[in-house]
Amino acid sequence: MFKELTSLLNEVWKFIKSDFHLSSYLFTFFIVGVAVYFNYSWGFYSKVLLNSYFDGTSVWIFPVFYVIVYFSVAIPVVILRKDVAVLRTPGFYFKSLFIIVIYGLSIGYYGYHQWQFPSLFDDESKFVLRLVSQLKSLVFYFVPLVLLKLVVDRKTKGLYGLSLNTSYFKGYFSFFLLLLPFLILASYSADFQNAYPQFKPWLYEGVLGLETWESTALFEISYVIDFVMTELLFRGALVIGMVGILGRGAVLPMVALYVVIHLGKPPVEAISSLFGGYILGALAYQIRHIWGGVFVHVFIALTMEIMGLFQYYVPDK
Repeated sequence: MFKELTSLLNEVWKFIKSDFHLSSYLFTFFIVGVAVYFNYSWGFYSKVLLNSYFDGTSVWIFPVFYVIVYFSVAIPVVILRKDVAVLRTPGFYFKSLFIIVIYGLSIGYYGYHQWQFPSLFDDESKFVLRLVSQLKSLVFYFVPLVLLKLVVDRKTKGLYGLSLNTSYFKGYFSFFLLLLPFLILASYSADFQNAYPQFKPWLYEGVLGLETWESTALFEISYVIDFVMTELLFRGALVIGMVGILGRGAVLPMVALYVVIHLGKPPVEAISSLFGGYILGALAYQIRHIWGGVFVHVFIALTMEIMGLFQYYVPDK
């Protein structure tokens, strides 16, 4: 098992050796660093992005913000690497814009919160809307990515990394086991306990006539689906799907975008997404599937949920 982890790490090292370009890496880290510092020192997420949900502008603010971040890294990196021919390729703009905009629309769409369920109690309506929030990615970017695959990338195998290739599965599991003690330790921090669990079953006791374990399981399944869809978009569409245009250069702009979608999370989580996004992006490029990233993402997310529940139900005496 740990032998496959060594092989995985070797794949990451191969990618770094082939891809490393000092100025483009420094530029990417600079943009990401500025975004993270500005957010947590000024409160950009809460003052701008979060507030946009309440004034009706989120449906365009999120796509525009994500497009700006992505191209603020992608175009300079292409220039720094002297691969300017990419900038004359229409597919570079069409494909990346399509992927980023459908993701931004999914995050920015808030209209479903106005849906009315007259036959449901208040907590039941809130529960249904929580499920819709997790599952809307199926409509907003799973279906469009299937169409993109059928129209633009019909000759490529699989759906942007969702393929029958499951190599290195044991290596990813070993990686998760190494992270597990740190996740458990992090669960004792105030930031963690404020954020997790994402689903607080004590607020939805008896909702829709369900047992607590049933409502929790239903939410967590939808939570997992949302993570799979996120992995499909970031490591799948933005890395594997853009390889034909950007090559290894697809990873850095994906990483920058991946960090800024975590700006509403605790600072440690946002910073760690830089390294996690880079490693998973490098592996997606090297082995051309996203199942490992899906596995790690899902198990980390569920572990954080379980530890959040543990911290609530089994408090320190």
